[in-house]
Amino acid sequence: MEKSNDLTKILLPYAKKNLWVALSMDRKKVIGSGKTPKEALEEAREKKVERPTLLQAIPDYSGFAPFTK
Repeated sequence: MEKSNDLTKILLPYAKKNLWVALSMDRKKVIGSGKTPKEALEEAREKKVERPTLLQAIPDYSGFAPFTK
């Protein structure tokens, strides 16, 4: 079983501003951020990461149901 990553600490600064973030392939660090998913994705692509995980950083994830392929 895959161990889940606790993203609380790395997302907190972005959650305060409700920003979108692009996470590295291992989902351990933020490699892009912006007010829109497009901005976060463009920043990640500047760092040569083509398929990051996009996520909106929000202060409370209690009603969040993630979807992954």
